[in-house]
Amino acid sequence: MRAKNAKPKLIRSSLVTLMARDLKKIKDIAVLITKQIGGSPEEDSEMIADHGIRGNGILYCYEFNTKIHVKISRGQKVWIIDDEKDWLNRVLIYTSCGRIVEIDFDELLCTEAD
Repeated sequence: MRAKNAKPKLIRSSLVTLMARDLKKIKDIAVLITKQIGGSPEEDSEMIADHGIRGNGILYCYEFNTKIHVKISRGQKVWIIDDEKDWLNRVLIYTSCGRIVEIDFDELLCTEAD
């Protein structure tokens, strides 16, 4: 979800719109996902669909709210937190190893629920 007050900024002579993600929404969905993983999902909310990362090996992804790339294993279960794609076709996911990262949407494989 793009913030209403997102303004274009001039960065090294190029015009880029910086996306702001809603932190409250991210925290709420992360809590729902951890409850779902733990086996006690909230009864009044719907289940969040499982996805997987295509392939095998490792992948370096941009960790949300930091300025570093982290190593993520391919083939693990992930859950989409924010499906709004940025200008690089990335979405925000929660991995089964406990990280919140941005990943290219084409790297994900929908498995619904196992």
